[in-house]
Amino acid sequence: MIPLADVIDRISDAMTAGTDGLLDLVIGLGVSLSLVILLAVAAVRGVRALRRYQIGRLRYERYFSDKGVFEGDCCDLYEKITNPTPLPLLMVDVEAYVYGELALHGYTGLREGDMQYFISRFNLGPRKTVIRRRRLTAKKRGVYELGTASVAVAGEPVYFDTAAKLYVYPALTGMRELCPPRNTLSGDVRSLRRLLTDPFSVSGIRDMAPGDPFSSVNFKATAKTGGQRIKVNERDFSSGRLFMIFLDLSQPTDPIPGERFEQIMEAALSFAATTVRRALDSGYRVGFAANCGGEGKSPICTLPSSGRGTLEALLREMAAARIFNCDMSFHALLNRLLPSVRDADVFLITAELLPECGRMVRAYEKRNNAVTVMRTGR
Repeated sequence: MIPLADVIDRISDAMTAGTDGLLDLVIGLGVSLSLVILLAVAAVRGVRALRRYQIGRLRYERYFSDKGVFEGDCCDLYEKITNPTPLPLLMVDVEAYVYGELALHGYTGLREGDMQYFISRFNLGPRKTVIRRRRLTAKKRGVYELGTASVAVAGEPVYFDTAAKLYVYPALTGMRELCPPRNTLSGDVRSLRRLLTDPFSVSGIRDMAPGDPFSSVNFKATAKTGGQRIKVNERDFSSGRLFMIFLDLSQPTDPIPGERFEQIMEAALSFAATTVRRALDSGYRVGFAANCGGEGKSPICTLPSSGRGTLEALLREMAAARIFNCDMSFHALLNRLLPSVRDADVFLITAELLPECGRMVRAYEKRNNAVTVMRTGR
């Protein structure tokens, strides 16, 4: 009689050796015992194959609760996993990495620049979906894309493509109020929030919507519809209100050390983001340009516009701005957009105003622009 411990050791060695090892085991132990062992080995391999098949059919995805957040704000990372098979699947360990700049709550021992490694364990019933939430804090401006996640099966990983993107906008500054426009039309009233409508300023006609006052009804346009639809006058609150912000991210003649220069430019981006948000919330049209690469084309050039879509587009460009990737001089950027900017409040944010940029300031002023130069200092 062969001791049980020896049988177990020989089974383990045979499974490691493959088919040849199993044949040797059959010869060494005899037919009856070998049949039991072969059935056990087949069962183990069948369970492993079934588990691998089930994991291969899993649907796993990750997504953020917001498309973008400001630096220092919190958001949620969601994990959603679905077991479409009719059998339960237990102890599924999903392994993934998250950027250290997106600090997971409760994660300790993280050093600057490190990735955060974590494991999510799921126990899934037949045809069940589990959603798990992880809270995180956006600690640094940028665009963060999460790649693949994996589940280990018998020592071999099964990968899931779980692309998720988060825009971290520049931090908002403590600016309490927005500077009123320096360019105003005759008869205009200065207001930090232009909510009063001008009955003589009509930009178009549209269908009536809930909340529209009766005084805005356009009776002639309504009569032309045969009474089927009520038409009202559309008033553009932002007409004649333009802000254009230029940001210079190039090093001055006397270079500033890299780490300090990055801090200065981050502060400049924060000011620009705050100005853009306040101006758009107040009904103005806002544009932004910077002599660096962003999410789209390089350099960043967005002409004045208004609306929620404009705010998101500008903030995304600021989130993706690459400080150490200036491929155009500030003078060339100003010269490029000169024909497109008129009757606007122009802000130039720069560390150094070179003589050629000073000439561009005078050129902008000749086009009835009010130019304000803001130096970032050292």
